[in-house]
Amino acid sequence: MYCAQCGKELPASASACPACGFSPPAPSGASSSHPSSIDEAVSQLKRVAQDLGRAAADLSQQVVDKAGKVAKDAPGSARKVTRKVSNELDKAAREIDRILRDL
Repeated sequence: MYCAQCGKELPASASACPACGFSPPAPSGASSSHPSSIDEAVSQLKRVAQDLGRAAADLSQQVVDKAGKVAKDAPGSARKVTRKVSNELDKAAREIDRILRDL
């Protein structure tokens, strides 16, 4: 489960997010999965949309942060990518050799 406020992963027993302190409101008497009116359903959809917006903003910030780190160490990042591609190409070559031997 993830925090609706900051998107961090939550421990299973957490009642509040240890990262940002967000605590979801306590459920009302009505079941949150079965709204009793259209107004409640619209309200729930708005909350979900807001939560998704916050999660998207958090993800965007993470991407920007990662891109900044890569930009600061472009040669190191290029070496890592080159190693990964090389390893994948080696695996593919071994798989092709295995398939050809089996023919």
